[in-house]
Amino acid sequence: MSQRHHQRHSRVISSSPVDTTSVGFCPTFKKFKRNDDECRAFVKRVIMSHFFEIIMISTVTSNAFFMALWTSYDIRYRLFRLLEFSEIFFVSICTSELFMKVYVDPINYWKNGYNLLDVIIIIIMFLPYALRQLMGKQFIYLCIADGLQSLRILKLIGYSWGIRTLITAVGQTVYTVASVLLLLFLLMYIFAILGFCLFGSPDNGDHDNWGNLAAAFFTLFSLATDSIKKFERELMLERQEVLMGEKQVILQRQREEISRLMHIQKNADCRSFSELVENFKKTLRHTDPMVLDDFGTSLPFIDIYFSTLDYQDTTVHKLQELYYEIVHVLSLMLEDLPQEKPQSLEKVDEK
Repeated sequence: MSQRHHQRHSRVISSSPVDTTSVGFCPTFKKFKRNDDECRAFVKRVIMSHFFEIIMISTVTSNAFFMALWTSYDIRYRLFRLLEFSEIFFVSICTSELFMKVYVDPINYWKNGYNLLDVIIIIIMFLPYALRQLMGKQFIYLCIADGLQSLRILKLIGYSWGIRTLITAVGQTVYTVASVLLLLFLLMYIFAILGFCLFGSPDNGDHDNWGNLAAAFFTLFSLATDSIKKFERELMLERQEVLMGEKQVILQRQREEISRLMHIQKNADCRSFSELVENFKKTLRHTDPMVLDDFGTSLPFIDIYFSTLDYQDTTVHKLQELYYEIVHVLSLMLEDLPQEKPQSLEKVDEK
């Protein structure tokens, strides 16, 4: 029974696409048997514990903070020892994490994409040290290696369930977005070649816009973006034409009504001008659209007018408060003034 279980387990491992290179080593693995199960279980409990996760998150976060301080030359000079110690501590922790995980499961470790990301980040961490030792401190591309150290913060992805879920969702939509972009590129390519053949002739064509494939691509992109603005401009002009046409119809009908009413007034002497105005009001329809051409009836003017009224009310309120304060001060001054005695009391005092 144990042999069947071992054979089934070996089939599962060899069927993985990642472990196809290890098929030749299966006989060696069958003969090799690890005697450190207890130690592996202990290390696995350590790296799977919540405390170890907190340590790694705190380490990555603190290193990101120290990298932000490292961008200032003044702080880098004054805190050089502290930054150097934090760098050594971060590299040691990340390397220890890698060795511990590989020690627990040296085969399945390489099947996880986030573990591969950690390996790439560790390689990037050692890249500046290797370039300084091999190429010297004056190597021109050393600044690029230092800039890549900002990728260290990506180690937080492996410890954040929310970020991993978001990356999975984005990864599922990448294929659809890439298909749409590929289709758009193919259409642009077809029309760019067609435009080059039709308008890119050096003799009588538009060589500046269609003279080569790059210029044709740029022209198509400009036409695709400017066509939207052109459509909006044409739509606005069409709306204005419709409004002007409705306005002309209303004005023409009102002129006809006024002419008719004026003719009626001339023939009927008993009617007054007020009756003529009332009759004209009856000719107006509720369905007539309002054409806000007058400045006093435009929406921006009404908005400014209401704002001015608000400011005016505020000013009047402040003036009222000032008036009350002045009255209060005057009343206090009157109380402080000496009061005059009545004349009867003055005569008694003289006697």
